[in-house]
Amino acid sequence: MKKRGLLFFLVISLTVAAYAFSFEDMDQEGISLKAGPTDVTEELSLPWVEAVLYPRVVEKGQEVFVEVQLAAPVKSVKLDLEGGGESLALFSDDGKNWNRVLKVSPEVPAGIHLARVQITGKNDKSIQRTLDLIVKERLQAGTNIPLTVLNAAPVFENGEVVRQLLPGIQVTALYKAPFYRVQLDDGREGWIEASRIKEPTEELFLLGCRAYQNKDYAAALQNFKQALRFDQRHAQSHFYLAKIYWTQKKLNLAADEIKQAITYDPENEQFSAFADTLAGKLMAAQNYAKVLELKPELLLSQLKNKVVVAQKEVKTTKVAAAAPAVSREILGDSIALVKNTKTAKGTVIAKALNSVLNLTKSLGTKIFEDGWHVAAASDGMRVIYACRQEKGGKLEDENFEWKIDMDRGSAAPLNENARLLMNRW
Repeated sequence: MKKRGLLFFLVISLTVAAYAFSFEDMDQEGISLKAGPTDVTEELSLPWVEAVLYPRVVEKGQEVFVEVQLAAPVKSVKLDLEGGGESLALFSDDGKNWNRVLKVSPEVPAGIHLARVQITGKNDKSIQRTLDLIVKERLQAGTNIPLTVLNAAPVFENGEVVRQLLPGIQVTALYKAPFYRVQLDDGREGWIEASRIKEPTEELFLLGCRAYQNKDYAAALQNFKQALRFDQRHAQSHFYLAKIYWTQKKLNLAADEIKQAITYDPENEQFSAFADTLAGKLMAAQNYAKVLELKPELLLSQLKNKVVVAQKEVKTTKVAAAAPAVSREILGDSIALVKNTKTAKGTVIAKALNSVLNLTKSLGTKIFEDGWHVAAASDGMRVIYACRQEKGGKLEDENFEWKIDMDRGSAAPLNENARLLMNRW
């Protein structure tokens, strides 16, 4: 991705350039991006269109930044956030660089949503770019966070500097973003670059440890979770959360946390020993799904094929349930796009898929169909027809997967099953 100067993205007026800021410096998984020239089939022709939404994962009530950069000036750019009400106009001084900050309404349900960017040229012809957005429930523990300023930092509000802060000054963060929304001692609010702030990860972790030693598990949970809001890779915080959940007999949550701890510190013998003990407890409770996630070798050594097959079904269900919910509009539109796309021989995918499955069943092979699913990936939306085939007494995944482009109305096969279907039926 090319570097570019970015307006101070959380200044509400968006009319004053404050610092050079590049999306290249951001977490790439946290960006929703569409970039490239327009297609010959599109109504409006432009050499380059780049639409960006950041952050891609946001809590209810927080703000997202949307920027559209074009190689040629256009008449208007509007944004329609699914579930967020009316369309909003983006702002521009030159017709080529458009941007806006908007707040995600608390009424928007948690899950995957689409932000539709409508670009209209001076000839009133238009094109659309869709960006995906994952909305999470707001965490109550994320408010009123004490922060210490590391370097001299200006505080911006509505395009103006409201205060110059010196190193060592303490402020209160209302929530976290690439910039912090802070409240000053006189009650005024503004934005500071996160790089100029010392995040209290270790202080929060130590507070959590003290609370844990005093068996104040509610306070310990809050502090460890706060530490992880600043540093998701803080393995010790995940470990202590696992220990608290173990004490509370919440074994599934304990398994999730110790798995994270091991991911970020795989050589830690203490983590591994805890995971072994927890896996044994889960095994005794016949919670095979969590055992398979945590210690698959334990499950495979003690279960026979029939139980393993049953466990695969449980795992499939669990993964689907854990994914962010997809809105009805995305679900229906995405699946319909794939089902109605034609193969190389002119057959719509829905009919071709049905023929393949019926043929396979007629040959005596058992097929278990889980149906259509939609998932969000860092590079766009994916549509999956999930099914499994029995082979040698075991069930093996035989999914059909496509990557879709809602703007162009196209579906491209992602795995071998989908490619064969597209080429031969």
